[in-house]
Amino acid sequence: MATKDVKPGLLLRGLILMSMLMFVACEQVEAPIVAGMDSPDQDLVEHLTAMLEAAQELPQSGQARGRLGMAYDVNGLREAALATYEQAETLAPDDFRWPYFRAQLIAEVGDHEQALSVLERALAIDDGYTPAWLWQGTWLLRAGPAEDALVAFERAESVETSSMASFGRAQALVALGRNDDALAIMEPLVDPSAHPQVHRTLGEALRNVGRTEEASRAFNRGKETDPLSWPDVRRGERNVHVRGHASYQRAQLLSAAGRLDEALDILYRLQKYHPSEECGGDDEFFLACNLMNSLSIAYDREELPEKALATLEQGLSINPDFIPFHFTKANLHRNDRDLEKALLHIDRAIELNPARGYAHEQRGRLLIGLERYDEAKAALETALEYEPEKRTTLVYLGLTAFERRQWKEAEQQFRDVIRVEPDSPVGYTFLARSLAEMGRVAEAWQVQRQARDYGADPEEVRMTAQRLRQLERQPSQVQ
Repeated sequence: MATKDVKPGLLLRGLILMSMLMFVACEQVEAPIVAGMDSPDQDLVEHLTAMLEAAQELPQSGQARGRLGMAYDVNGLREAALATYEQAETLAPDDFRWPYFRAQLIAEVGDHEQALSVLERALAIDDGYTPAWLWQGTWLLRAGPAEDALVAFERAESVETSSMASFGRAQALVALGRNDDALAIMEPLVDPSAHPQVHRTLGEALRNVGRTEEASRAFNRGKETDPLSWPDVRRGERNVHVRGHASYQRAQLLSAAGRLDEALDILYRLQKYHPSEECGGDDEFFLACNLMNSLSIAYDREELPEKALATLEQGLSINPDFIPFHFTKANLHRNDRDLEKALLHIDRAIELNPARGYAHEQRGRLLIGLERYDEAKAALETALEYEPEKRTTLVYLGLTAFERRQWKEAEQQFRDVIRVEPDSPVGYTFLARSLAEMGRVAEAWQVQRQARDYGADPEEVRMTAQRLRQLERQPSQVQ
């Protein structure tokens, strides 16, 4: 049987790695770290106890120790997680996850040099995982030469071609002053829904090449401050260990994302600790009521309206003053086109807490649907008193003026929308319509083009253009 030649370099590297693994495996590992057992959250304590007992029963298992580390990690017990991941790496030195997760925790507090050092150990185990290279490039942009960051992003793209890796390359190119090269990558990729950091990076490149007006628009789109996070399947493995209030928040996110079975599993589990009966108590009512409300929302999203309504009615029978029940029930009635019943629940929510702008905005929206535009205007103006310059409220206020054919008032409202959100496609669309109805059709066409450039709905663009052409043909009917 023929044998293949083995390159001496590869053989040597393999022997070194085997020696390292054998040496590390022989290291003494201390007992599992105990943390979080004094939490008042029994859901969290029970899960941590189960993970800890598994690690104690299998003291030489890197998997059991790593799972304990993940449980500490996602429930905010950072120091315990760092130490436990280090133990897991010692027990299972060929498992990519433990140095990888540890590097992430170190980077979260800004120690990028140390994070990069630990990440190198993960990449030595598996250099074919794209997010690891993306994180290496990201951290090198902050702690190392931009040339090295570019190499990392190029490596990510060689493993798996993706828009994320392309954006990483563009970031490094901007840092290197190669703005034209960065723009060649970014401009075909960017759309209005892109992450704020993408728009900020685009704005920086545009500003650096003197395209200041376009740069200003990009910076406006990137004004939100949410940090960019690369999609990461392996880090996502940790989420099965989320417990307590953090798992309630995760259930809400899963429900909103349409992952209803997962959301319901979490909500049902939490109800064991916070049953419906507690919703009527003085101490533990808040989470118990919120769980019922979230269950109702999930049932509605699962197209089980009867179950959603029954859950809400049970909640209201236990605690009729819990405001979220009224918001959710109003939404169910809105879905059934029963706006009058929806309005009753919004009015009750306002009665319970009149100082919440959101409730007045919802009242205004319902009144628009009922064609009670003067009342809608008053409700929306009240909403703005509590939440000044809120974009959605300004949009609905503009719509009330539009429906009342108060074109000048509508123009001002939609200009306010654009002032608050300079790239608002809705603001530009209805500003164009308002201008056209006042006979300012040429100006309306200019604004219409801006609406289209900012990503207005194609059907809205078509309808607005159709109305503008009608008004051009019938100038005598312009009001």
